[in-house]
Amino acid sequence: MKDRGQEGLSRRFILGAGAACVASLGLSCRGHAMNTKPQQGGYATVDDLKVYFEVHGGPLEGGKTPLVLLHGGMMAIETAFTKDLLPRFARSRPVIAMEMQGHGHTGVRPGPIQLERMVKDVVGVLAHLGVKRAHLLGHSLGGMIATGVCVHHPEVVASATLLSVTYTLEGMLPELVKMQRDPTHVPSPELIPLLPTEADFVSWKANFDKYNPDPSSFESVLARLNTLLTEWKGWSPAQLNGIRAPVLLALGDNDFTRLEHAAEMYRLIPGSKLAVLPNTTHMNIIERGAWLEPMVQELISRAEGA
Repeated sequence: MKDRGQEGLSRRFILGAGAACVASLGLSCRGHAMNTKPQQGGYATVDDLKVYFEVHGGPLEGGKTPLVLLHGGMMAIETAFTKDLLPRFARSRPVIAMEMQGHGHTGVRPGPIQLERMVKDVVGVLAHLGVKRAHLLGHSLGGMIATGVCVHHPEVVASATLLSVTYTLEGMLPELVKMQRDPTHVPSPELIPLLPTEADFVSWKANFDKYNPDPSSFESVLARLNTLLTEWKGWSPAQLNGIRAPVLLALGDNDFTRLEHAAEMYRLIPGSKLAVLPNTTHMNIIERGAWLEPMVQELISRAEGA
């Protein structure tokens, strides 16, 4: 039987983060297993918060510009990237995977969760590691953070791959916007197949319970992320037009993002590329590495002048 807290979670939804509980929490956890071990890992202290990171694919001093992986909301390195993208890209260059505040091994600051502070956390981890520039790849909330780094800290961005992102809340499917603003809204039968599954949500919570400094804060983090997204003002067309790093926008044909909005974002970011992946949703785009890899590698080659 679900208690009131679980029932509340079952109706809460995070658009940019891609986290939802659409059923009870009574399923056994079957999270992704780690299939690669980091060469380096630990914490960087940024504004009094210990931000967790891992380095894969070789030493950062090897001469290749690293790729930074930024996960979606309520996910972590293990649940977002170890199944496909992390081991795939670590074959060719160093990969820095980070866990944002309130996710995985990283605790949460008191008060509201702010996108601007997570942007600064990324820059802080790079500074801690002595990395002057990096290629960014962010999914959902991670894509929002990567966009923020492009806008506010362009000096550290060699290129950016943005998966399933919008630049305003209204860029989402209309029903998702309604769900974000009205947690009592019941998703339609057409929308349910696009949402995270019960197994997804349980694996995220199991990871949080295992690694987070405060496992009891899961529901609080979820609520604060919902507030962040509801109050998010988005990026202005002028801010997107000012991005100078090479950018790849990729989304699924059944994503949370409206295709028209993605096309608009593509037109606003100078020189950007747009890819729409078939039979792909907001949730499984991070498992489309076989399709994404050549596009990301082409973007990196263009950024590095190869």
